[in-house]
Amino acid sequence: MPPIRFLRFAAQTTALLAALWLTSCQTPPAEPPPAPAEAAKRTGLYEWKGQGKSITSIKINVDEQIATLYNGDDEIGWTYVATGITSFPTPTGEFKIIEKVQDKVSNLYGKGYDANGKLINSDFKQGRDLLPPGGRFEAAKMTYFMRLTNDGVGMHIGPIPRPGRRASHGCIRLPSKFAGTIYQNVTLGTPVTIVGSGPDYATYLKQSNAKSKANAAKLAAAKKKAADAAQKAEEATALEPDDPNGPGPDVTTGATAPGTATITTLPAPASVTAPPVAPEEVRPAEPGLQ
Repeated sequence: MPPIRFLRFAAQTTALLAALWLTSCQTPPAEPPPAPAEAAKRTGLYEWKGQGKSITSIKINVDEQIATLYNGDDEIGWTYVATGITSFPTPTGEFKIIEKVQDKVSNLYGKGYDANGKLINSDFKQGRDLLPPGGRFEAAKMTYFMRLTNDGVGMHIGPIPRPGRRASHGCIRLPSKFAGTIYQNVTLGTPVTIVGSGPDYATYLKQSNAKSKANAAKLAAAKKKAADAAQKAEEATALEPDDPNGPGPDVTTGATAPGTATITTLPAPASVTAPPVAPEEVRPAEPGLQ
């Protein structure tokens, strides 16, 4: 073999051996990490695994509408909740349970009935809506109430019509069969963290104050409208002073009510006495006719 071809062959062989050696020294590629296990699908409205344990903290996610219950770092239960709708949002932030009332009723929300007992407003709010004359207000129940703010936001029993959807006026509704378990296993001071899409507490208070002013204006307008309607009705039924259908004079004073006609009572006609009738003369019977 000529020297030049030999040298070229030797160089190619050396390069090939070097490549094989480098390939053998490389670390084999790592296996891809296993796919994360899918979270277990929630079934039912709640789950409790805290038998014999207290609830030391609660985390509420208003986007998921889930409250998670903890004992220390251990999750011991969860429940669907129903927090405030967009127009009545639940504030987010760090709170504590500052009051517990088992049989509380709302002093704002409830149902409005008319004087005949007919339901006229199933979402009645004091300070915003007006009851008709003789109507009554029936306060909404807030059983197992756990207060989070001084202006009334708290957790309590309430309907959860569509789990995963917001539904309340700002409070956190709990399933009726599970609210008592939470109530019995928390203490005053238990921290409650609310996260998700919603105003912080300072913004929430500004929004609430603005709504209160708007509600007061709405109620004042409703009262004025009702008063105007009552006055028009009274004017429409009032009688003219000379209307003969008005009431007569007051029998106790003889005075005539203002705005009513005076009715003159005519004297009864004098009685006519019939002339006396002469008694009929009775004659004795003639002899022989008896």
